[in-house]
Amino acid sequence: MRPLLAILSLVASCICSAADLTPGVSIFGRSSFIEYIPGDLPLIISAPHGGRLKPADMPDRTNGVVDIDANTQELARTIASVIHEQTGRHIHLVICSLHRSKLDANRDLPEAAQNSPLAEHAWTEHHDFIDQACAAAVKQFGVAFLIDLHGHGHAEARIELGYLHNALELADCDEALNESTYANAGSLRWIAERSPLSYTALLRGPQSFGALLELEGFPATPSPRIPVPTEPFFRGGYTIQRHCSAERQVAGLQIEANRPRLRDTAENRLQFSHALVKVLRTYFPIHLGIRLDPPKPVLEAQ
Repeated sequence: MRPLLAILSLVASCICSAADLTPGVSIFGRSSFIEYIPGDLPLIISAPHGGRLKPADMPDRTNGVVDIDANTQELARTIASVIHEQTGRHIHLVICSLHRSKLDANRDLPEAAQNSPLAEHAWTEHHDFIDQACAAAVKQFGVAFLIDLHGHGHAEARIELGYLHNALELADCDEALNESTYANAGSLRWIAERSPLSYTALLRGPQSFGALLELEGFPATPSPRIPVPTEPFFRGGYTIQRHCSAERQVAGLQIEANRPRLRDTAENRLQFSHALVKVLRTYFPIHLGIRLDPPKPVLEAQ
């Protein structure tokens, strides 16, 4: 590890002690490039590509995608706000405020930071905060559910759900998809190992994430209506691959949200957030055995 990065990592380790964590209260990494809002629910949302900061002392990335996923940071915050409004509780939220031309936190370190020590440190903070959020959720609930939130510009206006399977794999027959090889490689492995449902049912059955989104009026794939996505399709990236682990009791998916009627305006972001929270409040009891409800009031002794 480079000397500067080692020093910065030591500083980061002091940023976020357990005593510092208050649900709903932001903690910032160095220069406020990464923000972590701790929660008291088993849901973590990360938004790696919605940042706008372009610090002059951080060089531009010279290869890879450098475009922002417009309004995904705002969408993540709106979802968190709606959940708090409905439950009185907080999700864990991790936001990268750096523009993607400076850091791509959803790539492995060499491509993400491209030899910039400052970008490398921000990348480390981003994933350390996700690790910390997942660990806190697992400690409290026995499981964590991670959503890595993105935006796509594909011609088809649909929500793409990335479980670490590409379109060709999802086109395989149900018999093949239900073999343990697929489930073991996917981001829902923790759920699949405990669910009475087949793996294809988890991916695109009537109680799947995609099915529930479609019931709320938002086209999604994979789902019963669109079981096999057409190309181009985002399968889920580095963040989901790194953090969703049955051994660590973390499941999740990547959401690629279309822009029209979903993340283009504040009104549409709010409408989608209400729909997504409704989906989550149905999905969690079915697949995780956890209700996203307000805590029960403590009755005073008579």
